[in-house]
Amino acid sequence: MREKILEATAAMLVAHGTQASMSKIAQRAGVATGSLYNHFANKDVLIRAVYDDLATVMAHALTAGDDLSDPALVRLERYIDNHIDFMWQDADRAVLFEYLSNVPLLPGADVMASFQKSSSFIASVLQQLQDEGGCIAGDAGVMGGFIGGAIRNTLKWQRAQGTPLSDETRAQLREMCLRSVCV
Repeated sequence: MREKILEATAAMLVAHGTQASMSKIAQRAGVATGSLYNHFANKDVLIRAVYDDLATVMAHALTAGDDLSDPALVRLERYIDNHIDFMWQDADRAVLFEYLSNVPLLPGADVMASFQKSSSFIASVLQQLQDEGGCIAGDAGVMGGFIGGAIRNTLKWQRAQGTPLSDETRAQLREMCLRSVCV
């Protein structure tokens, strides 16, 4: 039931923003409004759970196939490809991520806590690449944020234009991300 509620809340946030009432969320989830409160004390707690759920799914997707024994460049390429796939595969999820990123419903520290795993992962890959001499000097966290933002924003406009994601565009996006941080 918790998953149904989280999915319904995410869908309602995409469709209606924070104007979605608890009763409408319950209706969308197919549960009684009281059931929402059995799982989530209030709407703020529910929205925090949506952040946490999205962050968990995202971290799993972005780290899929990672192998610590691979060179950092290979790990970064895999991360970029995973990020492209994650943002392209589910338009509603991409909109939810965009909405939650641009309409901060939680204090910044809470958002950062939710996304700590994926943020730490890319920062560690980029730090490894710096240590191997293959990355520009600088804050690895800033570089990771730049790469993620570039991917999300580019794919947002691909969708808005109704342009499919071709293999050529995917390769171009990967190359641009790599060139932004690699020496």
